[in-house]
Amino acid sequence: MARHSSFKSGSWIADIGNRADAQQAMKGGATASWIVAAINIALGAYILFAAPDAAKTFGITGAAIFDGVCFGIIGIFIWRYSFISAWLGLVFFSLEKVYQWVTQPKALVGIFVAVALWFAFLNGVRGAMALRRFKREEANAPLGTEAT
Repeated sequence: MARHSSFKSGSWIADIGNRADAQQAMKGGATASWIVAAINIALGAYILFAAPDAAKTFGITGAAIFDGVCFGIIGIFIWRYSFISAWLGLVFFSLEKVYQWVTQPKALVGIFVAVALWFAFLNGVRGAMALRRFKREEANAPLGTEAT
């Protein structure tokens, strides 16, 4: 189980000290990816099929469905502990939010949700890096010592 840091340690991010913590962090990244996918697909479908004039209100088009599908696929691979997908999720989400705030300066309504999702993607990357480190350590361990 993940150990959460306290105010005393000066860190607000959960510690990743073993394989289970790293896997849990990546599962959180996958969940964040699926949340982004669901929101994009729902808004894109609404704009595309129900209210074409709503594109001006939300500042997006029906092409958000494609974006949502991409995040859904990325989420599947993060769930399977893909290092590259964890990074893709973080980079794509960051680029999406930068683009949103540049093109829609008044779109700061969802800033708290965006920050929470960004930290989930960041923890997914941290988990992927930790899993990679644990795998290298196991590969470089002397033959007589086995992890329990």
